[in-house]
Amino acid sequence: MNILREDVAIIEQALKVALQNSSDYEEISQYESVLQRLKSGSTDAQHDGFRYDYDDNMQ
Repeated sequence: MNILREDVAIIEQALKVALQNSSDYEEISQYESVLQRLKSGSTDAQHDGFRYDYDDNMQ
């Protein structure tokens, strides 16, 4: 998935607001992790923890 810079800015802002409004440690940890990945620029599918195999249906 291609994410535009504007999309990243909106996602970062939403995560920051969520961080300010959360008191759950697990949630906060997840939000911070995503924010850190967004800031480092690793937003492509290879870094999201999932592997995609589109060749299964190829014949």
